[in-house]
Amino acid sequence: MAGTYEQFVAFGTDLVGLERLLRLFQSACSLLIAYPLLLAAVWPNSPPVIQAAKATGLATVRGQLNVSRRFIRLFRFLDTLKAGWEPYVGVEEKSLEVWLGIISKTSLGLFGMTETMTLVDLMGIDSLQVFGPVRSKEIDAQAQYFWFVGLAASVLASIIKLNGIDASVPSEDAAKTAVAEKDGPEEDAEKETPEKSAAEAEKEKQRQRAVSAKKKVLVRGLVSDTVDMLLPGSAIGLVNITPGQVSAAMFFTTLTTGWAAWDRTGAKLQQ
Repeated sequence: MAGTYEQFVAFGTDLVGLERLLRLFQSACSLLIAYPLLLAAVWPNSPPVIQAAKATGLATVRGQLNVSRRFIRLFRFLDTLKAGWEPYVGVEEKSLEVWLGIISKTSLGLFGMTETMTLVDLMGIDSLQVFGPVRSKEIDAQAQYFWFVGLAASVLASIIKLNGIDASVPSEDAAKTAVAEKDGPEEDAEKETPEKSAAEAEKEKQRQRAVSAKKKVLVRGLVSDTVDMLLPGSAIGLVNITPGQVSAAMFFTTLTTGWAAWDRTGAKLQQ
């Protein structure tokens, strides 16, 4: 069984895990800048001038972390767009859940593509500007709409999936009842053995564990996407919250999505 150290190494060298770590540091910098009391708690004996200088330095670090995360996500939009294209061309009868998945992946892919387009401009090298500082900021601002739509569609799809899981549990029990009624009580009594009962009970426990694990993943994703909607929502004016609240939301969703990446890397080590 892998220890915490081995799992952290696997998490830190995984691209998704590394990106989540950088996002955590970035959101922590934003929190310290937004709330001077937190900054004063970190440097309690520093005069206001020094704390202001620290805040300026943290803003620079935050910008560099953002650029680093952009490089890690440089071509991730291709995989996201592919995830939206495949069900569009591969599924003949598309349910609402499928359509929401297509919309979510396509929107998030377009958001990632616009981030990649403006990466050189974000680096701040004047001689290598592609769109220019004004135009690149406009593109990034418009990209927030893609991010918001992608997250909203993902939230709706997760709700439908959760309802589908809850609805599937009683239907399986009803099917077992129908089979028992068809066989009759006498035939059931002949077939029923302690070994068979134990095997069926264990199988039911495994099924319940699988359903519980699936629901846990969906709920975690639902909560993360819902809170993450505050970030683009505030940028496009749909949500009126302070920069500190945006930073807190970013910090929270980084923990929840990073937890998912942590579990995934841990599961790989168990194999």
